[in-house]
Amino acid sequence: MNWLSAAVIALLSGAFACLLPMRNAARVAIGLASQVLATALVLGVAVPVAFGGPTLDAHMAWAYPVGMLSVHLDALGAFFLVWSLPMTLLGSFYAVGYLHRHFNDGRHLGVHFALLNLTSLSFLLVYTGDHALVFLLGWEIAALAAWLLVIWDYPNQKVRFAGFNYLVSTHVGLIFLVAAFMILYTRSGSWYLAGFGRWMQVNPGSERNIVFLLLLASFALKSAFFPFHSWLPRAHAAAPAHVSALMSGVIHKAGLYALVRFILLIGRPDEWMGWLLIGFSLLSAVIGGLYTVSQRDLKRMLGYSSTENVGIAGIGFGIGCLGLSWNDGTLVALGFAGGMMHVLNHALFKCQLFYAAGAIYRGTHTVDMERLGGLARFMPWTALCFLLGGVAISALPPLNGFASEFVVYSALLHGSAAAAWAKATLLAVAAGLAFVGAVSALSITRAYGVVFLGNPRDPAVATPREANRWMLAPTLLHALGVIALGLLPALGLGLVEGSVRLPLALVSGNHTAALAPLHGLAGSLSLISALALGLTASIALFWWLRERAGGPARSTHVTWGCGHTQPNARMQYTGSSFSWDFSRRFRGILVLLRRQKAPDGYFPTDSYLVGNCVDAVERRLFSVIKHGDESATDLSRLLREDSPRFAFAAGLIAVVIIALLVAVSGEALG
Repeated sequence: MNWLSAAVIALLSGAFACLLPMRNAARVAIGLASQVLATALVLGVAVPVAFGGPTLDAHMAWAYPVGMLSVHLDALGAFFLVWSLPMTLLGSFYAVGYLHRHFNDGRHLGVHFALLNLTSLSFLLVYTGDHALVFLLGWEIAALAAWLLVIWDYPNQKVRFAGFNYLVSTHVGLIFLVAAFMILYTRSGSWYLAGFGRWMQVNPGSERNIVFLLLLASFALKSAFFPFHSWLPRAHAAAPAHVSALMSGVIHKAGLYALVRFILLIGRPDEWMGWLLIGFSLLSAVIGGLYTVSQRDLKRMLGYSSTENVGIAGIGFGIGCLGLSWNDGTLVALGFAGGMMHVLNHALFKCQLFYAAGAIYRGTHTVDMERLGGLARFMPWTALCFLLGGVAISALPPLNGFASEFVVYSALLHGSAAAAWAKATLLAVAAGLAFVGAVSALSITRAYGVVFLGNPRDPAVATPREANRWMLAPTLLHALGVIALGLLPALGLGLVEGSVRLPLALVSGNHTAALAPLHGLAGSLSLISALALGLTASIALFWWLRERAGGPARSTHVTWGCGHTQPNARMQYTGSSFSWDFSRRFRGILVLLRRQKAPDGYFPTDSYLVGNCVDAVERRLFSVIKHGDESATDLSRLLREDSPRFAFAAGLIAVVIIALLVAVSGEALG
């Protein structure tokens, strides 16, 4: 634990030094150096623990009423640490290139890099905190640091609103979390997570159910499950690309970590908890996937895909919960392994896609897909990285997204359920997951085709250049990770095996036998990836030989152009037209808005058609807030000074209601 303490000191010292009066280049260098040192120290401790080494514990005395602060690093926390800090470091390197134009314009870049240091610090506190105060402190540091990183471009009113939306949402989640901790502390008499677990394991019933629902709501807000996701598309669209990448790929994985941690603390969850988590996660995956198809903002599309992918991971964790309640070790191993593998894989390819989107924005000053086109000719490396990330997020072999979803499918189709209705339900969930994969492939095909292929659609968009090395290097490193974990799935399975052994310890039976199907999947995945790689290489070789062979010169001409013999750049598919037929079939879910002006007269001067898909949950939420504000205004008019009787009656009723609530709460706690 001495190394972890040194990492905390390095991050805090680096953050403080970044705020000192000096040149921006020096501030950035200090921030990067402190992160490199802290990451090396943490990896030196966490890697052995993640691969099955002994757990680490440390304690520090604190004043009353906190008592003894405690940190605990086991395989689960180590698994999250070994990739969270390196990815945050890569995001910091990307920030150097993304913010390079601000080095000499008077902006204080030290604040930004100090916040990146605090983000890494929050991971150390959340993933090792065994005391409720340590856990909550890390949770709140992550929330505030992410908010301040989101509003980097604070003069923009839309950016400020997106930041405010995120800040409110994350603190609503904090309220749920604190409420659950208050119940747990009252009942267990302990501030330690282990003490919370001892109470939950021996006290099943309504109070534990309430705690589970409060925790699920809090973690769902943190990780942007549907319908708690409304902050997500605005925040990702407003934030700098590296901040969007870290929020989606790294920061909000803390919600999934906490979900797994408290499932382990419960020990043997009720069966309904597993089914609730599976249904909740499948809904998130389906709705998130549908929204990706209709977005015209590239970063909003990637934001909605985060809701989709946390839903896929949540399905795996839900299957693991069912395995715990049924005392089925194989189902526990497959469910939790698939969920945690997908958490890691999503972090890799989602950061990669956001980094590519950031390069597009820096080159063209827009991420509106309706205005882009033909970028592969100007940004070949970015196009290649986006294509690799798109194949991975679509769960196609031989890349890593396929490996983790294959494990989740294996858990769904394992057949361990005793009842026929349970087997049928899991089969239906597998069908829903297949639908999500198809929708994801459609959205990525649409995005890549519209943005990188064809011709530029808007002459006002600047002709881009390839991203600078600071931005390109982290993108390529993430691409290498996506390829490595796809071609060598045993690496990912080996990394999660130590974490999987924690829930396995809660079930009886032969744990080695329970892990055997997981080890068998490594061979199957390797074979599938090798076949897919061979097929891809064969197609590439055939195309190369065909191009080299050449042949007679070919002439092209418009054979049928509806009277247009000289088509221009606007006469090609847009993102909206590409997905319109699919989107209109889900009008009950997607809110599609169209603004149009039809051509008028023999020689029309102006016409347009603008389509957009807005968030139904956010739209409804704002409608409720508006009606609530109107109701409050109407009520305030009734409470005028010239109507004292009504005001007195309203106050008396409020006092009576509060007294009844206090009495009922006191009786329940007694």
